[in-house]
Amino acid sequence: MNIWDSTKKGVSRAGASIRGGSSQVSADPGFNEQEIRFRNLERRAMKLLQETKGYRTSVAEMTVSQNALAENLYAFLIDVQRPQDYQAEYSQAAGAISREAQPQFNDIYTRTVMQPMAQYCGYLPEFDKAIKKRKALADDLEKARRALSKEQSKAPEDPMSVENAEQDVKYAEEAFEALNRTLISEIPKLINSRVYVTDPSFEAFVKTQLQFFSDSLGHMSRVAQRLPPQSGPGEDKVLDERVEGVMSQIRSLNICTLNV
Repeated sequence: MNIWDSTKKGVSRAGASIRGGSSQVSADPGFNEQEIRFRNLERRAMKLLQETKGYRTSVAEMTVSQNALAENLYAFLIDVQRPQDYQAEYSQAAGAISREAQPQFNDIYTRTVMQPMAQYCGYLPEFDKAIKKRKALADDLEKARRALSKEQSKAPEDPMSVENAEQDVKYAEEAFEALNRTLISEIPKLINSRVYVTDPSFEAFVKTQLQFFSDSLGHMSRVAQRLPPQSGPGEDKVLDERVEGVMSQIRSLNICTLNV
């Protein structure tokens, strides 16, 4: 039986209890420590799951934007000039990355990174429910103890009521202690087991990234072959001057000098 099943079974065994009352059961330092550890794990695990989803979305959005940019650049120039070879090649590469590399990345990433993390996080609500169940059982126990004290104060009148109240306390104590022991035992196992999820998932995350960027580089390398050759270290300055020259021509147009 795995830790998830044993925890659920422990909760089920603790199910028969009396409802109501406010908890006055003494705090259990052992449980309190484990609850703090669980809440820290819960917060960090959900944050990590959120980030894994966000990364997948970011990659998808990046490839879509890259492809859209290439298509719109082509449309922007089509009635002025025929796209240069590297521009046409870039459009093809962006499309291939969007159609091939990204879907492959998405499939592998979802199966090897997101799904294991989502499955692990899916057990957290079970522990949260068990912790809340423990609180309810503590309330039940305190209510049963108050009822016993009340019956003991009038014991000479109805000794059978005292016996029944003592039995209720016994049942409430057994239910509370069973779940309390289960939580103290199982929470550390849940916390420690995260290593067996994150280690292979992070390895898969790195490998999936490498494959995606390698595939993307393969497509983009064909674009690099079409780029005009670099003329030297001063090429950036030359390009800046060319752009500034074009901007100056635009600024000199009459419409740009009108104060409207």
